[in-house]
Amino acid sequence: MKQLIKNYCWVSLVALVLMMGCTEAEPPVLDENTIDISRTGIRGLSQPEGSATKSAPPPLTDRQLAEGSGTDIGDHPVLPGDQPQIYREVTVPKSVAGKWQAVKILVLDKRDEERNTMQTVALGSSITLGDSGIMVTAQEFLPNFVMDKTSYTSLDNTLANPAVHLVIHENGQEIFKGWIFGKYPNLYAFQHDRFALQLMDFIRTPVS
Repeated sequence: MKQLIKNYCWVSLVALVLMMGCTEAEPPVLDENTIDISRTGIRGLSQPEGSATKSAPPPLTDRQLAEGSGTDIGDHPVLPGDQPQIYREVTVPKSVAGKWQAVKILVLDKRDEERNTMQTVALGSSITLGDSGIMVTAQEFLPNFVMDKTSYTSLDNTLANPAVHLVIHENGQEIFKGWIFGKYPNLYAFQHDRFALQLMDFIRTPVS
């Protein structure tokens, strides 16, 4: 009898072991941060970290476009309060020299719009703004303005980015020296409590 009970226990133990071996394993519990590759496959994985893929560069600003699109912030024209100051020469290429004789500047009177006027200024000459004591001198005109660390110049003689170099005095004191742009009127604009200036047109030198 004892042998029979012992054999029965042994058979039961073997049967239990076999049943445990045949039981299907429970699938792992997935949380929201776990990717089940068995369902998505390798292609279902997102771009791995450290990928060499780069996003498209941001569009150029008006400032970059007006300055020739290839400069960084250290190359920008000097504005009041900017440090350190960077001085550049104005280089008028042969393809531009002598081809332009004047510019037309819209003078906006902030106190009285009826006094707005269009002024033609010959390059190298000056105009006065009424009895305000302000004198505007037009210097070099660059039809396709670009700049680098040492100079302002024009790429060619096309009106791709027209700009004129102005020097402005008020009661004999220089209050502005810089460029105003035909396509970017708010860039480095002349700041004054009464007047604003906009570059509107460009007059070629007559061909004889």
